[in-house]
Amino acid sequence: MSTSEKLPDVGGVPSAASAGRDLARRSATGFEVFGQSLAATGPSIAVAGTVAVVYLTAGRGTIWSYVLATVVVVLVGLSIAQFARRTAAAGSLYTYTASGLGRGTAFAGGWGLIFGYIGIAAACLAGTALYFGAFLVKLGVQAESRPWQLGLLVVFLLLTVATPIRGVRISTRLSVTLEIVSLIAIGVLLVALFVHFGARVDTSQLKASGSNATGIALGTVLAVGAFVGFESSASLGLEARAPHRAIPRAVLFTVLGAGVLYIIGAYGEVLGFGTAASLAQGSAPLNELAAVAGVGWLAYFLDLAVAVSAAACVSASLNAAARAVYSLGREDILPSSFGSTHSKFRTPHVAILTLAPVVGIVPFVLVAVGTSPLNIFGYLGTLATFGYLLAYALVSIAAPVFLRRRGALTPVAVAVSVLATATIGYVFYKGVSVAVMIGQVDALEVRGGPHPGNRRVMRGVASDGIAQPAVDAGRDVAGHGDPVQPPGQVIIVVDRVMLGDPVIEQD
Repeated sequence: MSTSEKLPDVGGVPSAASAGRDLARRSATGFEVFGQSLAATGPSIAVAGTVAVVYLTAGRGTIWSYVLATVVVVLVGLSIAQFARRTAAAGSLYTYTASGLGRGTAFAGGWGLIFGYIGIAAACLAGTALYFGAFLVKLGVQAESRPWQLGLLVVFLLLTVATPIRGVRISTRLSVTLEIVSLIAIGVLLVALFVHFGARVDTSQLKASGSNATGIALGTVLAVGAFVGFESSASLGLEARAPHRAIPRAVLFTVLGAGVLYIIGAYGEVLGFGTAASLAQGSAPLNELAAVAGVGWLAYFLDLAVAVSAAACVSASLNAAARAVYSLGREDILPSSFGSTHSKFRTPHVAILTLAPVVGIVPFVLVAVGTSPLNIFGYLGTLATFGYLLAYALVSIAAPVFLRRRGALTPVAVAVSVLATATIGYVFYKGVSVAVMIGQVDALEVRGGPHPGNRRVMRGVASDGIAQPAVDAGRDVAGHGDPVQPPGQVIIVVDRVMLGDPVIEQD
C-alpha cells in the first residue's frame, strides 16, 4: 500500500478488482479501535510484571518514574496523532515515517515495529502459559512442569491466532473484554491495599524518600516499556470507520489511561512493598500483596486475570504485526502474497499464519531446553522494546517534516518532536547500556559480607534478608549484609529482579 492510498468512498465494500486484496474497510468502531491499542499495551500484565522491577530501581520514587514515563510516551503519542489525523493506512508507523522521511528510513522503523510486535507476542505467550499454569497449580494440577508449559504454549497460540483471522472486530472485542476483566481483578486488589493501609497519604512516595535522580531516571527507562503497543490502533487505518478521529483518540486515551493506572497501581503496590520489600522479588508479587491486604483468595483470580491479559496482548500484537507485513506486501517489498486477505473474513491471513509460528517457536524451544517461562517473558519483552523505541524515534523525527510539507508546522509541533526524540533516544541509549552490562557478566552469584568500595543501582537482598530498593548509584555503600565484590562494581537487576537473580556489572 502506498502512503497516498485513500479510503474508499463507500466503506466496507471492496471492488471486484480488489477482492482478496482489501481489508474490511470502515468496519471497526471507535471502541474497537481503542480496544486494539488497549489490548496490545496489556496494562494488566504490565502492572503485574513491571511495578516490582521499577520499585527495585527507584524505590519510593517509583510513582515519579511512571509519571515521567507517561510524559515521554505522551510526547510520542502526540507526534503519532499528527499523522493519524491526516493519514489512514494499514502500515501504521511505517507509513507515517515514510510520509516524512521517505521509504528508506521508514523501512528500518517498520521492521523495528514488526520485531517489537513479534517479540512482545512471544513474550506474552510465555506469560500466558506461566500464569495460567500458576492458576491450575492452585487447583491441584502440576501445570508448571515442562510438558504442561509446552502444551499450554501450543493451545494458547492456536487460540490467539484464530481470533485475528476471524476478523478485526471479533479479535478486538474479545481482547478488550478480556483486558477489562483483568483490570477489574487488579482494581479489587488495589482497593484492598488502600483499605488495608488506611485512608492516608504516603508522603514518603510523594517526596521519593530514600530515592535519587539516578534511580528514578533508570526506573523511567524500565517504565516506558510498560506502554509499548499503545500505537497499534494506527494499523487499523483502513478498517476504522472514522480513522482520522478514532485513531488519535485511541492512541492518546490509551497512553493517558495506562499512565494513570500505572501511577495508581505503583502507589498501591509500593505501600505493600514498604512493609516487606522482599515481596517485590517474588515471581508473583501481586499474589503476595493480596495476602498482605488480607484477600489471599484473590490470588486465584489474579493469576487468571494476568493470563487472559497476556493472551489478549498476543492476539492484538499479531493483529498489528500482520497489517504491517500486509502493507509491505502491497508495496511489493515483500512477496505479493503477504498483501492478500482472506476471501471471507478479509483479514491478512497469510501474514498472520506466517508470523504465528515465529511467535510460538521461540518460547517453545526455550521452554523445551529448560528456560524458565518467567525468564523468557523478561528476555523477549526487553528485546522487543528496542524495536518499538526505534520506530517511536523515527516517527517523532518524521512528524515536523511531514507537517512542513502539509503547511501545518507549528512551533509547538517542533517542540513536541524534539522532546519526544530526545527522551526516546535517552531511553534507548540507557536500555542498550543496561542490556550490554547484563550480557557482559551473566548472573554471577553474590555471597559474603560488606565491602566499602561497592555501589548499588538496584538491590535484591540486603541486611536481615529484607530487599532494599534504589540505593544511591553514586554513593559508597557499607554495612551489615552487603555482598563481597571487588571495588568499582555495581549490582544491577532488570527483568531478572523478579527471580531474585542479581547480576554484576563492571563499572
